[in-house]
Amino acid sequence: MQNLAVTLFLVLSFGTPVLATSISTTDKGKGDRTMTKVVKMLQDMIEKSQADGEKDRTLYAEFKCYCVDNEKDKTHAIEETKEEIKIVENEIAKIMAHTGELSSECAQLKVDIADNEDARATAKEQREKAEKEFIAEEEDMVEAIDAMTQAIDTLAAVGADQTSGEASEDHKRFMGKGGKFLEVKASLKQAMAKVSVLLSPKEKQKMDSFLQAPFTGTYTSQSGEIVGILKNMKDTFKNNLGSIRSAEAAAKKAHVAFMETKENEHTTLTEMYEKKQGMLGENDDSLASAREELEELQAMLASDEEFLAKLIPMCEAKAKEFAKRNQLRAQEEAAISEAIAILNSDAAFEAFGKVSATKSGATSFFLQIRKHNNQASTRKQALLKLLGGLARKQKSLKLARIVALIDAENPFATVLKEIEKMIALIEAEEKDDKKNLDWCKNETEVFEGKKSDAESQILDLKSAIQKLDDSINNPETGFIAMIKQNEDNLKKNHDNMVDTTTQRADENRAYQTSIKNIVAAEELLKKAITVLKKYYAQFEKKEEESFTQKEDPEPPETWESEEEQGGYAGQREAGGEVIDMLKFIAKETQKEEDDAHSAEEEAQHAFEDEMEELKKEEAELQQTIADLRVELADAEKTLGERKTDLANTQEELKKIEQYLLDIKPGCDFITENYDTRKKNRETEKKALEEAMGMIKDTPAYAAAEAAIAQEALGDCKDICNEAGTEHAKCKACLAGVSVPGYCAGHADTEGC
Repeated sequence: MQNLAVTLFLVLSFGTPVLATSISTTDKGKGDRTMTKVVKMLQDMIEKSQADGEKDRTLYAEFKCYCVDNEKDKTHAIEETKEEIKIVENEIAKIMAHTGELSSECAQLKVDIADNEDARATAKEQREKAEKEFIAEEEDMVEAIDAMTQAIDTLAAVGADQTSGEASEDHKRFMGKGGKFLEVKASLKQAMAKVSVLLSPKEKQKMDSFLQAPFTGTYTSQSGEIVGILKNMKDTFKNNLGSIRSAEAAAKKAHVAFMETKENEHTTLTEMYEKKQGMLGENDDSLASAREELEELQAMLASDEEFLAKLIPMCEAKAKEFAKRNQLRAQEEAAISEAIAILNSDAAFEAFGKVSATKSGATSFFLQIRKHNNQASTRKQALLKLLGGLARKQKSLKLARIVALIDAENPFATVLKEIEKMIALIEAEEKDDKKNLDWCKNETEVFEGKKSDAESQILDLKSAIQKLDDSINNPETGFIAMIKQNEDNLKKNHDNMVDTTTQRADENRAYQTSIKNIVAAEELLKKAITVLKKYYAQFEKKEEESFTQKEDPEPPETWESEEEQGGYAGQREAGGEVIDMLKFIAKETQKEEDDAHSAEEEAQHAFEDEMEELKKEEAELQQTIADLRVELADAEKTLGERKTDLANTQEELKKIEQYLLDIKPGCDFITENYDTRKKNRETEKKALEEAMGMIKDTPAYAAAEAAIAQEALGDCKDICNEAGTEHAKCKACLAGVSVPGYCAGHADTEGC
């Protein structure tokens, strides 16, 4: 602007030397005069302004690239860092979730290990108890077998003694009063007492009758039948003894296998527990590393955001500054062009020619002015007035340049050629503007459509992400909550199975104890009834024996007979009532035993049904959890894909928006100014076409064209001027052939 001020000062002081043919300066010897220097200075200023503008455009383009690249890079880096932060945060959440899962599994493993140890302790206790019961039962059975063996041997001895003959002295001593047989009989009663409970009622009756009957021939004959009964019982006991020993061996083997299985299970559970404890330690390390990485990413994000926050205002300020410089430069160039147009006008020449300062000035400028044809000057002034006015009105550098060329009296060909170039340039600008306008409309429409599609897609993706996130993290219906709920139900199911099994075991132990007590009571009742019946039955037996054993010797007299004394019944009637009562109690006890068996069977069936339901529920819960985990994994995968799609779409939307922002200034300019620019170009083109017409109408142009035509005739000029340019003589001369030769090929030519 300082250069412009100096220039305007010179213009106003010295005027325009447009028509000067030679300019010289006193301080530099030969050279331009004052006003010519001013015009040249103005022209140099335009060139320098244009060069400075090109330099500014280059510098700003580099700066713009810096802004665009760094903004794009930092924005992309920020998005990537945010995505990485989300990934790390998700990783931290997964590690914490895995840690919680491992903690729950470790707690469950501890419970399983404790259950395993309890099961082994219980099994050991039950095995020891069963072994003790087996030993006691085995001892009882061995003792019973020994007793039966002793009884069989004793009865066999009785039979042997009986065959030796009644007259034998040894037999008398053995079988007689005070003989050893009485001791044997007592021993036999004692042995039989141990096994009598195992006899059938009929066998017991025979055994009791045998033991209580006096020693006679009938007595000894009965011993053979008793021996048979005892041998059968002995064989049965031996078989039972073998069975319980086999059962005990099988139970021991099963116990060993069970303990081995449980010990292997305990080892496996312990190893799993230790392994998961190790995984918990690894998770702690991974969690610490992930949190450290998260802190680093957050620091990087803060740094990039700070840089971007400084970059954007700086780039915006520079863009405004560049636009302002372009505006000022355009205004400056327009003012300089207008000044040149003013200084190059005929009016300026006429005025400057009358002022000494504009002729020589303070610096001794000398001007030599050529004479002008008055008619040509008038046409030139009209042409300069037309073009100069339009140039000033429209700030058109093209018209100003033509004005300068005309004012400088350049050759007609140069001016017309320049005008034709200007018209071609105007038409090219029109095509470029139309092309740019169509491109802007099409590009804006296309990318606005892409922008709308991207925004719609972003809304759809956000909605899908929200639904997926809700399906995963909803505290009531989300996969995580449902998995947690089913895992809690699975744990409750396991606890219920443990409680049910424990309760069933307690009930079974109570049942076993109750049955044992009932059986013991039944045995005691049977023994009591047997004892009482055995005692009170003797009265009926004696009466029967009086009829059945008349042959037997009379027993020794000890007291008066029943008939003589009126009978001794003792507590027979009361004893009968007691026996009836004991039988009733025994019947009720048997009923209680049956009820206990039925109750145990029902309880066992109920337990099995409940366990089956719990197992079924456990399987369903495990399947549900597995299905939910698969659905959770699918949902998390889809969520990650949707988030990636969203990030990509958002990035694409930013690029579209940035692209629209980048083309907006140029497109807004061409859209808003297209009609005006088109109108101005039409005005310029019309003015230039009128200028060409005016130039071609001048006598000087006609003279110049005639001179050019004469010069083109060369050596044939005199012949052509004399005969005419259309005559055969002229054309033959120009063609370098004879007239007859030319006419031979052009018979219609004048002069042929």
